[in-house]
Amino acid sequence: MYLSRIELQGFKTFAAKTTLAFLPKKAMGHSPITAIVGPNGSGKSNLADAIRWAMGEQSLKLLRGKESTDIIFSGSAQKGRGGFAEVSLTFDNSDGAFPLETPEVSVTRRLYRDGESAYLLNNTPARLADIQLLLAESGVGQRSYSVIGQGMVDAILIASPEERKQFFDDATGVRPLQMKRHQAMLKLRHTYENLAETEMIMAEIEPRLRLLRRQRRRLDERAEVEQELIRVRENYLGGLWRELTAEWEVAKKDLDAAEKFAARLRQDVATLETSLSSLEKPGKAPDGLAELQRAYKDAQTLVQKAREERYRLEKEIELARVRAQASWAPLPLADILGELEEISKKFEKDLKSLKGLKSLEELKLLLPDIEKLHGQSEKLRKRLTRPAPEDVEVDKELAGKLTQTKKSIEEAEHERKRTEAALDAYASRAADERQALFAGERQLRETQHALHEAEAKEHEREIHVARLEERRVGARQEAEGELHDAAEAFLGRRDLPHNTSAEREKLRAELERLKYKLELIGGIDPETVAEFEQTEARFNHLEEQIKDLRAAMRDTEHVVDELDEKIHKQSEAAFRDINAHFQTYFKVLFGGGTCSLVKMTREEIAPTGSEHPEAEAHEGDVDASLAKMDSPALKELQARVKERADRTVGIDIHATPPGKKLKALALLSGGERALTSIALLAAIMATNPAPFVVLDEVDAALDEANTLRFAAILEELAKKTQYIVVTHNRATMEKADVLYGVTMNEDGVSQLLSVDLSDIAPTSATRR
Repeated sequence: MYLSRIELQGFKTFAAKTTLAFLPKKAMGHSPITAIVGPNGSGKSNLADAIRWAMGEQSLKLLRGKESTDIIFSGSAQKGRGGFAEVSLTFDNSDGAFPLETPEVSVTRRLYRDGESAYLLNNTPARLADIQLLLAESGVGQRSYSVIGQGMVDAILIASPEERKQFFDDATGVRPLQMKRHQAMLKLRHTYENLAETEMIMAEIEPRLRLLRRQRRRLDERAEVEQELIRVRENYLGGLWRELTAEWEVAKKDLDAAEKFAARLRQDVATLETSLSSLEKPGKAPDGLAELQRAYKDAQTLVQKAREERYRLEKEIELARVRAQASWAPLPLADILGELEEISKKFEKDLKSLKGLKSLEELKLLLPDIEKLHGQSEKLRKRLTRPAPEDVEVDKELAGKLTQTKKSIEEAEHERKRTEAALDAYASRAADERQALFAGERQLRETQHALHEAEAKEHEREIHVARLEERRVGARQEAEGELHDAAEAFLGRRDLPHNTSAEREKLRAELERLKYKLELIGGIDPETVAEFEQTEARFNHLEEQIKDLRAAMRDTEHVVDELDEKIHKQSEAAFRDINAHFQTYFKVLFGGGTCSLVKMTREEIAPTGSEHPEAEAHEGDVDASLAKMDSPALKELQARVKERADRTVGIDIHATPPGKKLKALALLSGGERALTSIALLAAIMATNPAPFVVLDEVDAALDEANTLRFAAILEELAKKTQYIVVTHNRATMEKADVLYGVTMNEDGVSQLLSVDLSDIAPTSATRR
């Protein structure tokens, strides 16, 4: 690979389109040397600047300008200024040095006066980074020794050790590897940043996920409790409704039978009363008999009314008890906990007082509080226990009326028995003709007694049926409260469960326990399940991302380790060769003396106090960025980056010309510094030959004898490298294969004249 031609247009003084063509390597049998000559100010160095600019140089200082538009032809008195600058470098790629399947590779950079710029690779737009990497992989770069500009020959000596280290990285050929390593480290940094961000997001999500997971478990537990509650509730309500319905049907049949029996007795009483009426003859009744009969009927009527009132009151009281028992509900959990807390505090207080008792008198004073605490506990126990119907406290007004009614019944019964006894006594004294009448009245009284008993039984069964009906109403209401709209369909089922009263009491207790448990679990928004699923899916996705990131980090770190190993091996071998060649060329140029290249560590450079932002251009960027992050994982990466960092951060040069004891470069004369720089450049070029090298007046400070030595070295190095030399020295020109002369007309535009020295006769004053 070699530089076959340069095309310029509008670049500095080359306003018109100008082409420099270089001899092919095959035609010469060796790499050609092209010399560019001309008077001062004609624009020779602009050619070196053009090559450097086309390869992506961004430093205006190195391009000898202050603004980016300074490289565009600024015009003259006879010619207007240019609107753009364009430089194209065309390389021969017949050997495949560039990883492109084209025989030639063209790199073009274009800049317009409005600031718009473009990079082209084979006339196709490309990124600067891609072009720089492509050039670096082929051994060419704008910051390497491929272009040694005017005054730069001494720059390597006055540069800091850190800056000199970068130059040597170019020289050892590890720059492409370092660029790949830098990209890998940037990727590693971005990966760790993503990891830290992902871990931060997970740290924010995880507490919420734990809460949602607990709520989900509670929701699952609630679902289980609800299912169990449904089962227990159906068994309880179904068994209760089935038993109450069966009892109600039996009681209804018994009531119907009692009503029919009472109705038959009433018919018998009516028949007997009619018979007695026919037996009584018209005329005056026996003395006192009518009054006794009237008194007996009045007493009988009072007894009947009092009994009916008693039946009514008993029925009302019984129904009140059933309603109270059916409507009983346990205390709310919050009230239970509040009362228990109050009882517990009082108990602790009384217990503390008991422990501190010193006399029996103090115990007597404490007894009322203990009894009060016991009463409060017993009251709470009763409120928590489902009462039986007979345990329900009866309304005092109804109880008083019932007591008064029973007393009235006793008085009316007493009066009825008295009049009945009087009638029996009167009947025994009556004449025989009245026996049939009295016998009928006796039968009537007996039938009335039987009717009273039948009516009493009828009323008892009415109360029983009413109580069952009320309990069924309560059971239906309870079912409606538990099952809501499904209650009617449930109660109408034929497959209702069957259980005993004892079993239902256990089911009732279990039902209340499950309700309390649901109350403890509390209500949970159904949206919690959807939020939990979304949060869990996101958390799992982040976990997978973290696994992928960690795998990517391991792979990237493995690549970095491999690059580090390659860089270390290649740089160490090249450094030894450069050091050996440096000593050789130093002795050739100086005719003796000693020199060496010395690696410097960070600790050795730090005391000098020099600070250079490019000292750690690759690892430093990553390390500085990571230092701002507060993460254990990133601190771990920072430690590993430091472990991987090259301990050699600078290069020092020791040079001692023959007959002197100097080692510091600052003590060398200008000529000695130039010779040292040329010796170092020659050593680098001999160790790692670049495809082409541009030397811009590097021999300007040399005397004639040293110029001859430099020309000899240049001729030797040209066996492997194409050289483009801007020079004024005749000895250097004699070694050239092609001479380009640069002139400038009155319009301020540089022009080229070329001479192929291979066409000149060997007898000529110049070479060839």
